[in-house]
Formats: sequence, structure tokens, C-alpha cells
Amino acid sequence: MKRVLSILVLALMVACSVTPLAAADKKDWTFMVFLNADNNLDSFGVGDMDEMAKVGSSEFANIIVLIDREKGPATLNYVEKGKITLLKEMGEIDMGDYGTLVSFVKDTAAAYPAKHYALVAWNHGSGWKDNNGAMIKGISYDDESGNHITTNQLTIACSQIKEAIGQNLDIFAFDACLMQMAEVIYAMPGVDYVVASEETEPGEGWPYDDILNTLKAGTTPAAFAKNMVEKYAASYNGGSQGSSSATQSAVEMAKLGAFKDAIDGFAKAAMAGNYGTQFKDALNKVQKFYYRTNIDLPHFVELLKITITDAGFQTACDKLLAASKDLIIANGLSGYNTKNAKGMAIYFPATSYSFSAPYYDLAFAKDTLWDEMVQDFYKKTTAQTVVSDLEEGDLSSLISYVGTANANNREVSAHLIGKLNFAAFAEGGLDPATAQTVQNLVKELKAK
Repeated sequence: MKRVLSILVLALMVACSVTPLAAADKKDWTFMVFLNADNNLDSFGVGDMDEMAKVGSSEFANIIVLIDREKGPATLNYVEKGKITLLKEMGEIDMGDYGTLVSFVKDTAAAYPAKHYALVAWNHGSGWKDNNGAMIKGISYDDESGNHITTNQLTIACSQIKEAIGQNLDIFAFDACLMQMAEVIYAMPGVDYVVASEETEPGEGWPYDDILNTLKAGTTPAAFAKNMVEKYAASYNGGSQGSSSATQSAVEMAKLGAFKDAIDGFAKAAMAGNYGTQFKDALNKVQKFYYRTNIDLPHFVELLKITITDAGFQTACDKLLAASKDLIIANGLSGYNTKNAKGMAIYFPATSYSFSAPYYDLAFAKDTLWDEMVQDFYKKTTAQTVVSDLEEGDLSSLISYVGTANANNREVSAHLIGKLNFAAFAEGGLDPATAQTVQNLVKELKAK
């Protein structure tokens, strides 16, 4: 549903002061929607509010929506059955500022206290994605300000929300594209459940009436998160939203630590062997999404488990698959194109020059061995191919690599240069003309 737009970074801190409709008793749920339609999704935002009004607030649930429309002021609204009540004119606010999100949740929770809180971030989403070095990863793109909430800012927002409401946010859901990624959920402390899509969402987004109809007195956070997934998938399997390939999954954040440990164990086992051929084959076959650098992690592990028979690696695969199953409590699919989506995407570009160097700034990259494993794969496969071809007198793979080398794969280039210096010059065996050509290519590679 939500697409990535061009980004300029502006910092506009705006407090969303909530005026309650009436003195609010503490209900079971407060359902908050941070609806950033200050972009080309404006009409879809209005339609989604109408869907919410088909159900409306109740004696056990509040529905509060902050909507910022395209070329119009933001408004704060209390949604009742068949009625949307304006609480406050907010003027022009920056929905791409994480501070605006925090203020919305803080003030809404104060005005409409509840046992449980669900927050939906509605907008364009990009999960983790780099665009020629531009920092466009994140959520909530505001066309008016040119701002958005980055993955690292999501960590700050989640931490501040927990501090403000005095408890974990029960559910943080994304009505947005591509947000169900290991890198994203790892950036979300103080949250019990995350609901999001691995793939892009169709323009209609969530079926809010179907989802809110499942919210009853006593509904637990786990049950509500699962209902969100089930109703979303059903709506695109010939349901209220039509027929379209779509994904939605829910994860239990208490299981994130074990999942992280299993990823590290998998990475260690992968780096201990020489499985470049098997990894290449799996990358060709694995479920990919709108951004082809996003792959489905459980599907990837399943493919590798078939082709790599080493006992240690098999054990690492089993542990990661088990940890993924525990983490992903619900997975809903529709359509043929997403048939192998199993609920959790992760970043793995097939080529080293496509790897985004800013990825290293993510907490997930700093705290796990995933990026080290990916770079190890690039180093082993690149050096093996180039050196092997060189020994046969074929420079084509070296020339091709130098042509695509850039700032993103300097680590791989440095590794390759070391291998070339040994194979081409220390060992000798190259004719003078070929040796000179290699030397020139190495010089060019060092400059990139």
C-alpha cells in the first residue's frame, strides 16, 4: 500500500495535545491510528477512517485517529459507530517526526487510559532499503515536510512511548509496506507484539471494519494480533478488499532474544564452511519481495538445509527454524506470488555492490553476525571465481567485478586484492602483459 517517496530531512517537533471527548473511564483497549495521508495516499486514508466508523468505539474500546491529509490540516478524531467526531484541529504538523508520534501516543493514553494499547502506523513504509546511498529506510513519509521516521528513530520512539505510558505497548502494527523485517523489529524495544507485512500492501490496506469487529471485551493482545493477520489475509483472498498477493504476520517480541541467538549460531556455522554455491542457489530460489534485497528468512534456511548436509550446519538451521516458528505467532498469505513467505524478511543482496554500507549503522547489524556472514559469502565467492578464472588466463570476471565495485563493497574489494596479489604476483605464472593488466585493474579497484 505504501510507497517510498523522495526524502528531505526537516525537524519539526509538534506536540499533539489530545482533548478527550468526555471523562474517559479505563477501558480494555485504546486503538490508536497515526494516519499519515500527507502524500498520494490521501483518499485511502479517508476510506480507512470510514471503515473504522462501521464498527466504532465501544464500552470496552476507544478508537482515536490522528490524520494529516494532503494539502490540508491535521485533525484529531474520536471514531464512533457511524460517526467521526473532531476532537481538535491540529494545523500543519510533521508526521515524519518521531516526536509527533510519541506525543500522539502519550497524550492519547493520558486522555483515554486502557489496560491495553494498540498503535497503527499508517503510511508508506520501506522496511530496510537503500537507494544509491540515500537514507530512505523507515516509515511515515510526510510530503509537506519531506521528513520520515528512520529505523533508528523508531527505537527512540518506542523507548519514549514505553516511558510515557508506563508499560509496554501491547501491539505496534504497520499498515504500510515491507516493515516485517528482522532489522525493523529488532529496533523496537518496549513492544509486546508487532504486526506488519513482508511485502508491499495493496492500496486498500487494512480491512479496518473486519479487524475491529474481532475486538471484544477481554480480547488479549496475542489474540488481537493474530486476528489482525487472519482478517487481513482473508480480505485479499476474495474478501472485502478483493483478490491480490499480500502478506501479513505477527511476532511475539519476547522471543526476539532466542531468535537473535539462533541467527548468530546460523551465521557462525555458515562462515565455518565453504557453501558459496549452495548460498547462490538458495538466493536464486528464495522468496523475495518488492525490494529484491529483501528475502524470506525461514524459506532461505529451509532451502539451505536441503543442500548443505554438514551436521553442524543442519543443527544451526534447525535451531533458527525453531526460533523463527516461536517468534512468528501468525502468518497470513493471499495470492500466488507470496506462497513461500513465512512471516519474516531479512536483508541479503545477492551481489556485494548492491549491499548498502549504511546498513552497518543499524542495531541489528551491530548486535548480530548476520552482516559478517553476508560479507563472508561475498568474499569467498568473489575471490574464488576471480582467482580461478585468472589461473585459466580469463580476466573477464575480474574486469566485471572492477566495473561494479563501489563504496558499498570496499571490504570485499580489499579481500580480493589480497588474494590477487598472492595468486597473480607472489606465485607468478602470468605472462607480462596479463600481469600488467591485472596490476592496472588492482590499482583501479583500490581507487574505488
